[in-house]
Amino acid sequence: MEMIDEPSGSNGKPSYAPLRANQKAGSNDFVRKLFKILEGAEYNDIIRWTEDGDSFVVLNTNEFTTKILPQHFKHSNFSSFVRQLNKYDFHKIKRTNEEKQNSQYGEHSWEFKHPFFKIHDEDQLDNIKRKSAVQKKIMLDDNTVLVKQGGDNAGGLDSTADLIFNTAVSKSKFNQLKRKVETIEEEVNYLKNENYELKLGYQKSQSRYNTLLDNLISTKEFNNTLLTNFNVLVNSLSSQGLDIPPNLTFNATMPNTHTIKNTQSPQMSSAVPTLSVRKPSTMDSNPASTTPNMILDHPILRPGFHVLLVEDDSICIQLCSKFLMKYGCTVEVVTDGLSAISTLEKFRYDLVLMDIVMPNLDGATATSIVRSFDNQTPIIAMTGNIEDQDLVTYLQHGMNDILAKPFTKDDLHSMLIRYLRNRVPLSEQRAGSSSKDQHSPSLPQESEVSDLIREEPQIKKQRV
Repeated sequence: MEMIDEPSGSNGKPSYAPLRANQKAGSNDFVRKLFKILEGAEYNDIIRWTEDGDSFVVLNTNEFTTKILPQHFKHSNFSSFVRQLNKYDFHKIKRTNEEKQNSQYGEHSWEFKHPFFKIHDEDQLDNIKRKSAVQKKIMLDDNTVLVKQGGDNAGGLDSTADLIFNTAVSKSKFNQLKRKVETIEEEVNYLKNENYELKLGYQKSQSRYNTLLDNLISTKEFNNTLLTNFNVLVNSLSSQGLDIPPNLTFNATMPNTHTIKNTQSPQMSSAVPTLSVRKPSTMDSNPASTTPNMILDHPILRPGFHVLLVEDDSICIQLCSKFLMKYGCTVEVVTDGLSAISTLEKFRYDLVLMDIVMPNLDGATATSIVRSFDNQTPIIAMTGNIEDQDLVTYLQHGMNDILAKPFTKDDLHSMLIRYLRNRVPLSEQRAGSSSKDQHSPSLPQESEVSDLIREEPQIKKQRV
């Protein structure tokens, strides 16, 4: 039940009366009491009319709080009294600091004004109404309630609030939309998983295709060498007087690399493309026929390459070093990115195997610094982070390729073949030795198969 201010009783203390149901909500007893205090001029040293009579001023707020409020009002402090004035649309007169200092009422005085609150004009008090507020609540969700003010000031509601109320949806419709969003999210997650599986299948087929291509090129090289030597043998026997059938001399029938280059790589499929290879029938019974299989498993790599291994894991260092030395490479090991930069500033290497996550400085940042003074040395990233964005980041930092962890010795060997096949070891270049043997068959150019040899080697039996 709301309590309103009433004139004080005989004991000097205020008395209160309940607000009846048929009484107007805009009752201004508070204003009339304030008017009587000002008209009575009993507290002119604390509160009084201004000279113009259209406003009143509180000269001393402390005295007003201790002497007038307890006896005539129910408010316990001056701030509460000011809030009550605001509810009746009284406004405080704002003054600058200079005006406050020169004010005849004192620097700390408070002046209030209302258009219908004037000296000796009690009839105008009926026009002063207390602001009424009717609240309308709308539940936007389980935790949010929007409150709309109504009543006398409802017309002043800004357009933004009106727009919210006019376009608000019901709770049932909101829950229905929420369920639809959850369904769409489930479908998106399913498609993400399906896309990931397709991506793995594509990577696996790409790795198989690259291996098959390397084996095909190696078989062609071996076949050319074998047939060349066979023709030399036939010519030698003919020069010794032996009768050689005229149709015994033949040339290599392996498809050339230009034909291979036009072959399209598999797209999002786990099937491995089939390429036919015709072997000479006369070699089937020869014990040396096992040699091609050996070369197919390990394509030819010139010995003497010097590799810098940047890795902080001791097990990975041991296995990588073992594999590299098995393929005829010499290895130097550093364990962080800063050491790699310092070493590459002093020495040159045929190839750099760079781990990504390392202490002091990561591999990608180290590579970007190395590229400021060395753009020639191939730098291969070794990492288990092979998301699309990660791969783009590594390449943007200057890395040539990515060797995905965990990798096998065959994966490592394929990477060495890809970048060192047509290179002469730096040690031989410095020694001024010949880059190729004159009698050895020419090797295919890297540009002829670069479109078919791609990244993303897959997981196999023995892992690094």
